[in-house]
Amino acid sequence: MRKNILIIFALLLSASLNAQNTSGGAPELLQKVSAKYQGFSTLQFHYTLVTTKDTKTLGNAQGNFYLKGNKYQTSYEGQLFFCDGSSIWNYQKSTNEVSIFEYDPDDDDNMMNPQRLLRQWEKHFNAKFIRDEIKNNQSLTLVDLTPKYSQSYYRIRLFINKSTLLITKIAVYEKDNTIYTYNIEQFKSNVTLADDMFTFDKSKYPGVEVNDMR
Repeated sequence: MRKNILIIFALLLSASLNAQNTSGGAPELLQKVSAKYQGFSTLQFHYTLVTTKDTKTLGNAQGNFYLKGNKYQTSYEGQLFFCDGSSIWNYQKSTNEVSIFEYDPDDDDNMMNPQRLLRQWEKHFNAKFIRDEIKNNQSLTLVDLTPKYSQSYYRIRLFINKSTLLITKIAVYEKDNTIYTYNIEQFKSNVTLADDMFTFDKSKYPGVEVNDMR
């Protein structure tokens, strides 16, 4: 699940979605979307996640994401993640415990490394235009990304606002018929984000247990 969330963030920030074997103008649209996001100095958004399987709803969750350069902060179901470009903090609310890891942009096994995902994203997917549709008074274009190599999922569907070029929804289709649908809400760009929001402040969490893995 944590990997899926980082995939979503990488999609929103990718500088180049190199879409091979495409149709319907998907590459051109994705290039415009990528350029749009790369023009932001900072961004933040709220997201809701709906998990379904075989038409049954399994759960709902919410979270927030903030980005400034290679720094980020995100929250998900009782967890907080902070990255200042040097270290990563993973705080668990249920146990009042934080684990600290070294941030390594060249560590291919570090799934909490958005830069890794951004760097490799362009060679992982094929893209295909699906259709245009009107939803909630928005004109949307649907584009499917399919992985070039075996993954737990077989498709990621992007819902792109045609007028703003912003991604409003992303659905991840797993091979076991589970679908993770992320609705991107309250999107803001080029806002002022203080550097200290990307580090874990121990004083704000009395009694926290610290596991320094660096």
